[in-house]
Order: sequence, then C-alpha cells, then structure tokens
Amino acid sequence: MTNLLLIRHSMPAWGSHAPPSKWILTERGRELSKVLGKYLKERQVGLIFASTEVKTVETAEIAAEVARISNVVQDHDLREHDRDNTPTPVGADRQSLVIECIRKPGQLIWGSETVATARNRFGNAVVRLLENVQDEETVAIVAHGTVITTFVGEQLGIDPFPIWKSMGTPWLIEIEWPNPTEILDQRLFE
Repeated sequence: MTNLLLIRHSMPAWGSHAPPSKWILTERGRELSKVLGKYLKERQVGLIFASTEVKTVETAEIAAEVARISNVVQDHDLREHDRDNTPTPVGADRQSLVIECIRKPGQLIWGSETVATARNRFGNAVVRLLENVQDEETVAIVAHGTVITTFVGEQLGIDPFPIWKSMGTPWLIEIEWPNPTEILDQRLFE
C-alpha cells in the first residue's frame, strides 16, 4: 500500500480579478507552504504531483524545496472543478455555490463542468499517476478542495461535505492507496 497525501493548496489571493486558476499565493500562503514542506520532509515523501493551477504549483514547489524533493510533476487533470468562465462570488455566496455543487455533483450549477465530471477526471489522473509508484512509498498530490473531498468521499463511500467543511489552506487528508478504507489523517497547517 502507498500512503497518499491529498493536499489542498496554500492560501491564495482570494477574489483577485484573475480567474481562480491564475490566483497566486499570499505571503502568508508562501510561509505556510514552508511549514507543509517540513511535514513532508518528516514523512519522507518521495514524490509530489500538482495541478497546473498557479496556487498549487507554488505550494508544491515551495514545499518540495523545503522537503528536498527534486521534482514536482504537474498534471492538468488534477485541476479544480472548472469555473474560470464564470464570475467568482465572495464570502457566503461563493461558499453556498460550492456546497450546492457538492450536493448535486451531476448538475451543472457553476462553471463549465459538473463536480462529478471534475471528480472523475481527478480520480482518473490519480490512478494514472500512481500506477508505477512503489508500495510503501508516501506520495503527495497538491490540488484543490472540491476535487479532493469529492474524490475521497467517492472512494470511501461517505458524504464529502463534512470533509470539505473541515478544510483550510493548506490542508491535507491521508488515505491508503489503491484500496482506501478509511481516512488515516487530516491536518491543517497554521
């Protein structure tokens, strides 16, 4: 079995005029990425994958540098539920939209793909990327809240909403791979 650390990116500059896929980390987000890197070093993570979105690449590269991991492998299919084509509401309005998307994953509520489509794309990428990983290796994937929580919910047959609600930035959830049966750990980095 492989220990799989699914990590939500560090703190971005929320609500900037750029689409969410282009958001950069705040100074605090960069500092928290270093804290994440120390944890990954302690856990002897051997490999980091990341979505191609700016905030995840920054999170992964900063953490990898601290953890002394030589390479971050980027994969476009690890990206978040695609909502770049629609305005991003702030605060409670944004949260309400995400909750509705999670509760109705097969319906196109916000963005250009359903949450179910995004979850399946993300899941297929996880399977593909971990295909050649050695047993007993600890691997990290830096991605996004909606795809991570709905993927874990599907894998374990549980409601993803309580997991989503518990997240922060950066945050991780650990499962065994390829046959997860439980959440091994959840951790918020502050």
